Amino acid sequence: MKIVRLVVVLAVALSICFCGIYLKFFSTINSYINTYIVQVGIYKQDENANEMIKKLSDLGKPNYKYQKDNNFVVITGVFLDEKEAKDMGNTISESGITCVIKQTKFESSFKEVIEKQDYEAIIKELGS
Repeated sequence: MKIVRLVVVLAVALSICFCGIYLKFFSTINSYINTYIVQVGIYKQDENANEMIKKLSDLGKPNYKYQKDNNFVVITGVFLDEKEAKDMGNTISESGITCVIKQTKFESSFKEVIEKQDYEAIIKELGS
């Protein structure tokens, strides 16, 4: 009887231990969301990026610049919805400026930042 009791207690203890490990492992896994970036250009020289920023400003279009891997990247928007990004891309293209829609992933916890269009935080994240 003592052996049966010992086996049951050991089984319960091991189950609780493995359950804790399982929850700890899966609670640290981040989920990601797709985002769509309207990218206008990548420039080696800051002056060239600033020229594009000026063109976009003159057209009344939003513009943001960040540095990544010794390049200056100019974007005009980050969207959660692909259609919104394509609409913005079409508007920019109609103005005579070439752009591409790039799909990227952010952690799902960043969704609210994108919805609020907090470009300071978005640019910081993109530049890292």
